Amino acid sequence: MYLKKFTQFLLVFLFTSPALFAQENIITGQVKSATDGNILIGVSIAVKGKTTGAITDNNGNFRLALPTDASTLVFNYIGFIPQEIKITGNKNIQVQLTENIKALDAVVVTGLASATKRANLANAVTSISAKELTGTATPQTLDNALYGKIPGAEIKTNSGAPGGGLSVQLRGISSLQGASQPLYIIDGVYVNNTTIRTGRSTITGAGGAEEDDASNRLADINPDDVESVEVLKGASASAIYGTRANAGVIIINTKKGKAGRTRVSLSQETGFAKIQHYMGSAPWDENKIKLFFPASRHELELKRYREAVANNGIFDYEKMLYGGTPLLSNSHINISGGTEKTRFYVSGNLSREDGIIKNTGFGRKSIRLNLDHAFNSRINFTLNSNYINSNTDRGFTGNENNPGASLGYIIGYTPSYFNPYPNAKGVYPDNPYSESENPLALRDRAINNTGVNRFIQSAKLNINLLSTPKSSLSVALQGGVDYLSSRTKVYFPDDLQAQRSEANPGDIVIGTQQAINTNLQAFLIYQQTVNKINFSTQVGTVFLQTKSNSVLNRGRGLVAGQQNISQAAVQQLLQQHDQLVKDAGIVGQEEINFNDKVITTLGVRFDKSTLNGDANQYYAFPKASVAVNLTKFDFWKLPTVSQLKLRAAYGQTGGLASFGDTYSSLLPAVNGGFIGSKVSATAGNPNIKPERAGELELGTDIGLFNNRLNFEGTYYHKKVTDLIQDLTLSDATGIRTKKINAAELVNNGVELAITGVPVSRENFTWTSRALFWKNTTKITRLNVPSYTSGSYGPTFGTYLVKEGYSPTTIVGIPQTAPGQYTVFGNSQPDFQSSLYNEIRFLRDFNFSFLLHWKKGGDLLNITLYNTDNGGTTKDWNGDDNNNGVPNGKDRHTGSAGVYVQDASYLRLREVNLSYTFPKTLISRTFHNVIENIRVGVSATNLFTITSYPGYDPEVSSFGTQVINTGTDLFQYPSSKRILFNVKVDF
Repeated sequence: MYLKKFTQFLLVFLFTSPALFAQENIITGQVKSATDGNILIGVSIAVKGKTTGAITDNNGNFRLALPTDASTLVFNYIGFIPQEIKITGNKNIQVQLTENIKALDAVVVTGLASATKRANLANAVTSISAKELTGTATPQTLDNALYGKIPGAEIKTNSGAPGGGLSVQLRGISSLQGASQPLYIIDGVYVNNTTIRTGRSTITGAGGAEEDDASNRLADINPDDVESVEVLKGASASAIYGTRANAGVIIINTKKGKAGRTRVSLSQETGFAKIQHYMGSAPWDENKIKLFFPASRHELELKRYREAVANNGIFDYEKMLYGGTPLLSNSHINISGGTEKTRFYVSGNLSREDGIIKNTGFGRKSIRLNLDHAFNSRINFTLNSNYINSNTDRGFTGNENNPGASLGYIIGYTPSYFNPYPNAKGVYPDNPYSESENPLALRDRAINNTGVNRFIQSAKLNINLLSTPKSSLSVALQGGVDYLSSRTKVYFPDDLQAQRSEANPGDIVIGTQQAINTNLQAFLIYQQTVNKINFSTQVGTVFLQTKSNSVLNRGRGLVAGQQNISQAAVQQLLQQHDQLVKDAGIVGQEEINFNDKVITTLGVRFDKSTLNGDANQYYAFPKASVAVNLTKFDFWKLPTVSQLKLRAAYGQTGGLASFGDTYSSLLPAVNGGFIGSKVSATAGNPNIKPERAGELELGTDIGLFNNRLNFEGTYYHKKVTDLIQDLTLSDATGIRTKKINAAELVNNGVELAITGVPVSRENFTWTSRALFWKNTTKITRLNVPSYTSGSYGPTFGTYLVKEGYSPTTIVGIPQTAPGQYTVFGNSQPDFQSSLYNEIRFLRDFNFSFLLHWKKGGDLLNITLYNTDNGGTTKDWNGDDNNNGVPNGKDRHTGSAGVYVQDASYLRLREVNLSYTFPKTLISRTFHNVIENIRVGVSATNLFTITSYPGYDPEVSSFGTQVINTGTDLFQYPSSKRILFNVKVDF
């Protein structure tokens, strides 16, 4: 009987085994990112319609047994778009997943000790990934990478010189005198982004410190080290940062190591730069010479012109000075890896960019160590350490009031028949025209240099004090230091033509500065889950200190060939500045999350500062927000709409008074040969309060087709009160002005964003994002008389500060009534928009570009006024209105409107084409030593379409100021950059 049953079983097995084995086929493969070719660990692979599945291992590999009726594999990974692949006869497949640029599961850092999933945000926080920062084209500086990527941002270029120099304004104007730039935080460190005073404007006679043409210090940060940037644009999002956050907050997170094998990445970029656009110059002939110069000079000028023509001596000064094609080089290495307990990221960077003007450029050397260590399951520690050495040569462009100190002025007033080249002995000929300097001598022999050494360090300790299935209690301790030391030198040799006419020829300014920013914070965080509601409570305290000192020393009458102030006949302490500011804050915040359906946040920050009238008084800055994810509710039955979130938020931030506004300064005075002191003409105000911005933000986020298409819309109303103004006092008091809280203004704006992946296939993926933003500003209260603010007055155009008007309104002569001027324009754009597209095709090719459109926004073209006076404006010789007067003379009509010009533009900001070598080819060639090779070519600012006649429609001679940000005066011309790059991963 047993033998019979065994025989039956054996026969059944033999007949059915082919069918059993046929039910399952084995398929293997590897999954990696389509963006950078990196392997992806933990990707979920499922057979569509089945429960069968697998997960990729530490090498990105998977192995899956397929049922006989399996037709499609589904790949899912957080931060990437789900992908379906049809099953064919191929038993080993290579899969590339495309990043989801609107990843809702991504965690966004928004607070001092908190982070929130993007799906639960109640504010329009802009996130910029490492790929968006440097993946299309490596920027010259980190802030340059923000152009066109932040809805709500107005960014201007203070100078086209290498080393940056940008002004970033978020959601309109937040102050009329105080902070105009956002607060930057890198890995928890409140970093110093001030410009370093060089004293250049003192030698050139240009004016104040804002005309030193210095770079801002965000240029020191290596963009390749940045993992992500979170932009808190308004008070409703940044209220938790209190009195430092009136102009918004930009949070920068650097890269970290990941557990697994050690990875090494090398990248090298080499390229060149060229001027974006030449203005051109009017030609000269004998008729023009007779028309332009007075009769007493006709004979001399005609002789010079005829000699130049006979000797082929007609020159294009623009191409001579700005026509360089300098070498650009950027080398980067990073090593990362670690275990589950200890992870590390180490990087080094060597960057050098010479300028289109000879003897100008920017160089940076940096090294970074980021370390994460878990002592155990309850205690973890993070250390971020960065050392930077940068060196900048800015040259001499921009404004001047002392002759011979700006290349633009010199060539603007010099006819093209003057030969500036030195003779065989190296002696530069004197320039006989009004600016009294040879432009090549100034370029080649004067010095404008800044060297910086900088340490940025931060440490964070998290301790889990209590942990149960439904609650936890932890403490987060964090500290940061930003130490900066700089040395500047501005030097004019004694034998320069303009210097020889001075009483003490040979001029030098040497400056030193040390600044240290310190921040400490401690937070207690308690989380409790009750049914489906999660409560997250945090309370803590924050301490900030800024200490800086700077000295500028000037020497005139230098001994020939000397650059030591001790060798100067006249030695002067030009500026000495010591500053100590202390801030302290107490923070409390409660987040209530009902199953990711309704998320409510309530919080308040109490701040005090030594910059306030009463240094011990706390000011409260509240916040409240709610986000409702309708698609999370059971009643939602529309599968096409994968996300529908409604959100509302309100918050307040503060803006501190400037250092010195609370007290009356003592100025040095000499009387009868004795040194004494006198009271400043500006009185301090011990009752001054912080400026305050209160913002209401309303918005919605919509995701369609499994979030392949996303829409984000935001409206904001930001009211700024207690704005600090100058009150003019009676002359009888002996004091001219006093700082008081005396104005209010309102910003209203709209921000729209559409992101999507129209096509996602194995060999072709198309990702697109379109942004639109608009802001309007109006002064609603002004308790001091209306006034104009600007460097050149109503003759050329200036800014009107008056109730009912935007402070960016440009007015000028002629007067419409006594004390009232004609309105000619507005420096604030009508709107801005950008379009980003990335296309991956033929599996291994990647093409991406970013277009940026700014509509409206006027500039004061003071360059035009000067070139008209010098007879060099490109259209000077023309006669557009056929009245017999050349354009260059006809424009002097007595109306400032001539110099107020539309600065709209459409610019190709970034473009990139790259190729990633196939994995199989790399493996076969390099025997698994090399994991990935990518080569490509990229460009920034490749072309600009604009009617503006100057070098750059987004230039700003005074970009660091609050409202006087739209002036063009012989700035360093902007460049387009082309880079060839290769990246190798081991």
